[in-house]
Amino acid sequence: MPARSARGGRLSVWIHRRLGPAVLLCYLLALLVPGPGARLRGTALGLFGLRLDASALALFLILFAAAFQVPPGRALAAVRQPKTVLAGLAAHLLTAFALAPATALVMYGTGLRGPADGLSAAVALIAAAPVAAAATVWIGRDEEVTALLAVVLLSALLSPLTMPTTLGLLGHVLPSAGHTRALVDSAAGQARALLTGAVALPCALGLLARRCVPAAVSGRLLPGAPLVAIAAMLALTYVNATAAVPVLHREPWTVVALCAAVGWGVCRLAFLVGSLTARALRLPPGAGATVTLACGMSNVSVSTVVVVQALPGQPHALLVALVYGLTQKVSARRAVAKGAAVPSCRTVGGRRAVR
Repeated sequence: MPARSARGGRLSVWIHRRLGPAVLLCYLLALLVPGPGARLRGTALGLFGLRLDASALALFLILFAAAFQVPPGRALAAVRQPKTVLAGLAAHLLTAFALAPATALVMYGTGLRGPADGLSAAVALIAAAPVAAAATVWIGRDEEVTALLAVVLLSALLSPLTMPTTLGLLGHVLPSAGHTRALVDSAAGQARALLTGAVALPCALGLLARRCVPAAVSGRLLPGAPLVAIAAMLALTYVNATAAVPVLHREPWTVVALCAAVGWGVCRLAFLVGSLTARALRLPPGAGATVTLACGMSNVSVSTVVVVQALPGQPHALLVALVYGLTQKVSARRAVAKGAAVPSCRTVGGRRAVR
């Protein structure tokens, strides 16, 4: 059993170090071989009024695996890092109020009033989504994983309340047309059922399963939990990316370039806000990377579904979400590498010791 756990841990570390190329490969496969992903997206099962497809299943697995990795005793350890947890959660929730109006104002200022309404609404839907469960994959097994998991789980468990509320408020803050505000307001209601069934429920079940399953059984399952989360994240990346292929063939290159610029710029700005927040609070490198990831990584899988449902007449808005998803994966790798590259210090016998 120890040998099997060690092999599982080594495999998890090996894949984690190659997540960047693996994500890019998923996007390339979606572009070259979109058929399987399109069929998976079209296959769904109706259950209790929810539409369960491949994306929902992968999202369920990621969140369940993330929550299952939190032992009952360690879940309380996040209380010892309240500054990191609260900073990450607050930065993520409040950033939405800056990103969506800023997008609309910039596009209005450059004379792009036509696409400004739909794209600013798409940014609102992306930024108001809960923290991406994939953030726990990028942070790895560092000591800050408990704090990041706490942020992910809290944002997911609270999302049926916080995301609709945030979207409803943004609908009245956005300097855009009335129909765009109505779309954002209607998306708030549509998001509540999705967030309850595909986000909050797996988090609660994962925590409950870890508490109820005997220690011997959980010990056998734990080495495979990170591998399940990574595999589900890569599958979800591929399936979501295939949704962009028809849009790329249908929309003119100028619209595609504009959507790509908006998705990239908004994501980079979100990560910048997280980094500046960590610096302002003078957090150590590991905690700073946690806050940066919490602020910049939105659950694109959730927001993509909401964008499709809320903005059916604007398929180009989907590109914003997909480009945001690609950009946040690249930015996440940089944020974690930056945090790992700067050694943290502790005091030993009056001297600063690097660890």
